[in-house]
Amino acid sequence: MNTISIFVSLAASAMIIFTVIFVLVKDWQDQVMRYFAFFATSALGILFTMFLTYSFPENFDLTLMNKITQLSTLMTFSSLFCMSFVFPKTAQRFPFWKSFLILVPAIAVGTTVVLTDFTITKAYFKDGKFIRDFNKDIPGYTIYAALAFIYVLSALGGYVRKYIITKEYIYRLQMRYLFVGSTVSITLASVFSIIMPAFFGYTQLYVIGPSMASFFTIISLFYSIIAYNMLDIRTVVHKTFVYTVISMVISLPIFGILWAYYRKLWLLGEVPYYLVAGGIIAVFILFSVYIQPIVDRVFKRKQYAFGTVIDNFVRDIADERNLPDIVRRTVDTLREGLSLTHAFFILLNDQTRKYELSYYRGGRETPQLPPIERNASIIRWFVRNQDILQLSRVYTDDKSFGDVREEISSFFNDNGIQVILPVYHERRVVGLLCLGMKETLAGYHTDEIEKLRQFYVKSSDFISMALTYQKAMQEQMVTRTIDISSRIIHSAVPVSLPNIGNIKFGAFIIPKYAQGGDYFDFIRPGDQGVGVIATDISGVGVNSALYSVLLRSAFQSSVLDAPSTSTVIGNMNRVLCDYGKGKGELVTAYYLYYDIKSMRLMYTNAGYPALEIFRIEKNNFDSFDTEGIPLGYDPSATYGIGRTNLVRGDIGILYSKTLTTSKNQKGEEYGLLKLRNTVMELRTRGAADIAAQIKNSFVSFMGLLSPTSDVVVIVFKIV
Repeated sequence: MNTISIFVSLAASAMIIFTVIFVLVKDWQDQVMRYFAFFATSALGILFTMFLTYSFPENFDLTLMNKITQLSTLMTFSSLFCMSFVFPKTAQRFPFWKSFLILVPAIAVGTTVVLTDFTITKAYFKDGKFIRDFNKDIPGYTIYAALAFIYVLSALGGYVRKYIITKEYIYRLQMRYLFVGSTVSITLASVFSIIMPAFFGYTQLYVIGPSMASFFTIISLFYSIIAYNMLDIRTVVHKTFVYTVISMVISLPIFGILWAYYRKLWLLGEVPYYLVAGGIIAVFILFSVYIQPIVDRVFKRKQYAFGTVIDNFVRDIADERNLPDIVRRTVDTLREGLSLTHAFFILLNDQTRKYELSYYRGGRETPQLPPIERNASIIRWFVRNQDILQLSRVYTDDKSFGDVREEISSFFNDNGIQVILPVYHERRVVGLLCLGMKETLAGYHTDEIEKLRQFYVKSSDFISMALTYQKAMQEQMVTRTIDISSRIIHSAVPVSLPNIGNIKFGAFIIPKYAQGGDYFDFIRPGDQGVGVIATDISGVGVNSALYSVLLRSAFQSSVLDAPSTSTVIGNMNRVLCDYGKGKGELVTAYYLYYDIKSMRLMYTNAGYPALEIFRIEKNNFDSFDTEGIPLGYDPSATYGIGRTNLVRGDIGILYSKTLTTSKNQKGEEYGLLKLRNTVMELRTRGAADIAAQIKNSFVSFMGLLSPTSDVVVIVFKIV
């Protein structure tokens, strides 16, 4: 039993030394790493003094050694309690003074144990058994044992509390396998080394218990590191084993040649040494060229199998142009090739400008993944970094994720993601290929990550080509339908602008395609006034053109209600609701009516940008809005009416939203301020000149870029 105690205590001590070096080298600045190193060093004090006690009983003061063991035990349990405050890692560091207060009782009692006979009076071997004589005059050992158990139970309670309140999935797993396992192991060790010797006089497991606890602690540490990608030690072990075998395979024939040469066996004894050296070189070359690849392939057959799957996929998908098929086959290939619980693809929707779930494959029902905004942290990270992202990096890279760790880690954890591969098109992030956990709960191998890194470049190319092809087909379809819709739209847009009484107009359209789809018009219920309607219709093609015709028909039929702007908008809303059944195109509109004699303006808005009026008397702008909902969704919707008086020199501007939200090549918006400044500079000009200058200003601002939708601007001036 003593031999076993010596062996296990030495082995456990060696493993703890390695662990301390490992965590400090990994990141000595990390508070969790430092606390764990202190905890492991304290445990080393227990095991190494036990090793010295059993290995060299004649060379050391066994009583002093045992007292040092007790001091180390108190420091181990108290440092474990301290660790319950620093793990999982939080934004705020745990103050050192609090740790010191926790350690003070352990230091005080431990120092008393070492310097006095507080717990034991003598330790020695008798008949091969380790004996300790306890101080019977005072309950010192009971105080020592009670303090040790208070620390253990406090640490266990702290970890259980943290486990319950921690929401981060990876932290819960690490706590489950590392700290909870360590606490249970050390509890067993305290039973073997404290309770059983003190109360039952049984010391046979005095060393083996703490040693086995240290083994469990080390295994728990490395399992948490292995399984959750902080360090893929399996790859290290795998490669070490592979190259050990390779070294043996190549070394054996070389040693065989040298052994036969020096013993002059067969003909080798008479062969010159330079030929023997040449033979060794030949063996090495033959091994490198023919044998080593075979050995490496045998040990890496799983990685080679996954690599073969990827290579076959790249070859088979090269000619595919259908985007949904490429996405589906990409997700299916990676899920099956890596044996994943689930995988899915998130694609940018150009209509909503959000990233939405495109395809999901997994063992559960398709999740309700909410759309991701373009300015979300996860998207911004991929905009800056064109690389795959593992969950482990989110937790370990403070420089890149210190400020956004909570948001990005929540996205990973909420959706069960371990790795994300970005997809780019025209230098934009257009998709995220999200890979879940493996069915075995193992981490991703380094070789697999490297293969995925090569794969994401290829997949981006394929999906980018599919998007280009899709866009080209859409452009061809639009070109064909524009010829039809342009004839329809031509009949819905006024040929000339009315210039009557004391109000003059100017207007222009900058279409996204050859012919604009938005509708604007004028009605005159006599010589007393004029009504102006401006609309913004989403989409292109025949359907949008038909909406223009419907709007024109509803607008022209409302000529008798022209002064009541809310009635006119209400009529147009009911017509669109009947046509689209509440599910038609998005249509916003602004209608205003100007009474020439009273110079009074009435207006009603249905989701369109507010009317801007430059007031000549105060040399500044006012905005006029009634905040109605877009047309065609609710037939019972009511719309308000606003009124204001105008004077000579006032200038009004109705404009579609695209005018102010369009961005140039520098990413700058044209903006309302630039529009206002242009009008103020030209306030002495006529309405037509102002409209023309606004158009020139916008075109110059956009440069080679085109607006994302039709741009409509109507300018009127009171003269």
